[in-house]
Amino acid sequence: MDFAQAPAMSIIQTQPDLLVEDCRRALQEVRRSLIELYAAVGADPNAPQEVSRKFGIHRNLTWKMSRVLSAGDPFATLQHLPGDSGLEIAIEAFRKAGAPIATVQGVIQALRAFDEVVTLHAGERAHLELMLDSAGLLGTSSALERSRELAYEGLSGLWGVQAKAKLTTGFVAPSTTKPGHVDCVLVGGYGGFRRLRNQATWTLFRFSGYNDDGTPRGYTHDSKTELEPPEPGQPPRILRRFCSQNMPNLSVSTHEGIADYVLPSGPVGNLGAFDCYFGHIIPNLPYAKRPGDERAAFASAITLPTENLVLDAIVHKTLAMPGLEVVTFGYPNGSPENPHSQKHRCVLPIVEPVVELAGYPPAVAHVTVPRYHEVVVSVYERMGWKASDFRGVRVTMKHPPMSSLVELRWQLPG
Repeated sequence: MDFAQAPAMSIIQTQPDLLVEDCRRALQEVRRSLIELYAAVGADPNAPQEVSRKFGIHRNLTWKMSRVLSAGDPFATLQHLPGDSGLEIAIEAFRKAGAPIATVQGVIQALRAFDEVVTLHAGERAHLELMLDSAGLLGTSSALERSRELAYEGLSGLWGVQAKAKLTTGFVAPSTTKPGHVDCVLVGGYGGFRRLRNQATWTLFRFSGYNDDGTPRGYTHDSKTELEPPEPGQPPRILRRFCSQNMPNLSVSTHEGIADYVLPSGPVGNLGAFDCYFGHIIPNLPYAKRPGDERAAFASAITLPTENLVLDAIVHKTLAMPGLEVVTFGYPNGSPENPHSQKHRCVLPIVEPVVELAGYPPAVAHVTVPRYHEVVVSVYERMGWKASDFRGVRVTMKHPPMSSLVELRWQLPG
């Protein structure tokens, strides 16, 4: 139940397992030879400032070398491994300090062997890093981190829009009118949305819902499903009192049960930046497994270049959340409106942890989402819920990939 090409550098056909093994072996040999070089001159890899002072090497270079030598994962060393000129400076400084010729030659040979691996599999180091990052092996704190950041910057310029943060929050509590069912609230929005060119228009929000089997789940529009009555001239679902005063009016178009909220062209940069929130109620949803509907999930569709994602689930303490997991689905055709149509063959190798929010009620404030706490309080008040009866979990992601769906899900009870 869902609530909500790089150019070829070589004609060689690289096998993924061979790429990984060759890179691992070459990087470990580089690390081993550098460790022996440090030991030969009595340099402490964990004291880069002291190494810089003692051997006359720039501290940025000794810091990078320290990260290479202390990494637990060989692939984590690649992003810190200095370039050829930097390594030549360090090797020469250690040679002058008395490092044996055999030890120095060992480092040079290991670096040459690594360069051969780079040439064989990728042609150049930047493309090797891209290949490893695409496989989730680069060793960064979050898979595809470098690729996602590059995509964010490029797509921002291409499409002429970007957002500081995307927020999606789902609330779940037992229904007060229908046993075995739950009432849900979906809140979302953007913090720091801005245009980079004034003619850029964009679909800010798209409302749609699907079961696990892809069948649509429609939403009604009446006072019972509104968190707040729409202001005159405003479309439903927009929480106008929490939006920036300069937020322009949105136009709404509907097609086959999907409602698009479209932003017109307007001012660019910081002068035209604004925050925008929406919300609505989804009453009396079944909360038990049934054919084609075995999970509860809140999902955030990433439809524009976004710097930060905040995805929260705030659930009544009487409702268990077994099997919590986060899955990111990519949509190569750029159409995420039906999560079922491609999700099983388009999982991206991005794994983010689910973190429990502190306290009862959960502390939701986030630096990238202005007035978020006020929005959550308004939901409790509108629904007549006791805030201390709720707990929360959160997923955050830097530079979530555009044209993807980040899903926070758990198993429904039997």
